[in-house]
Amino acid sequence: MSGVGRFCIFTVASVLMTGSAMGQGGKCAKAPEVSAIQTAAIQQELMVAALTCNEIARFNAFQTGFGPELRASDATLARMFRRLYGARRGEAEYHAFKTRLANNSSMRSIHDNPGYCREAATILSSALTPQRPRLAEFAASVPVIEHGPVDSCEVRVGATLGAPASVSSHKRHRKRAAH
Repeated sequence: MSGVGRFCIFTVASVLMTGSAMGQGGKCAKAPEVSAIQTAAIQQELMVAALTCNEIARFNAFQTGFGPELRASDATLARMFRRLYGARRGEAEYHAFKTRLANNSSMRSIHDNPGYCREAATILSSALTPQRPRLAEFAASVPVIEHGPVDSCEVRVGATLGAPASVSSHKRHRKRAAH
């Protein structure tokens, strides 16, 4: 498995919608919220790498370079938890989710620190290029495989021998109508 692929060996399973998500009164993540979940996962991975791989300087450059976008993404994540669970429980769920991300990252680092550090270096290098990408684009380019806190509001359908194609129910309906 490639370095980047193994680095984020944890999936946002939240990108698959189940019937139960719709039946729970819309308890699903909207596209910006899915991006915020991915961003939080990557940020926690890199935070652990800063401490266990001596990547503090580059992690600080990541935090500084993406600072406003990271804060906006984190605010989106916190709002999602409050929307889904109410103010008090939402805050607790938000903190529990971020703690779980950090703990999972730490466990991966413990099990294969040299590999973890190589992969973290690759992620940091791609984030800190002179033509720094937008955070949402960068987060979408890093495979994040962590069981997310909620399902996505979009339906993901499998494609034969290829990456899954994501289409919302509305888009799928319009596509059929166009044929």
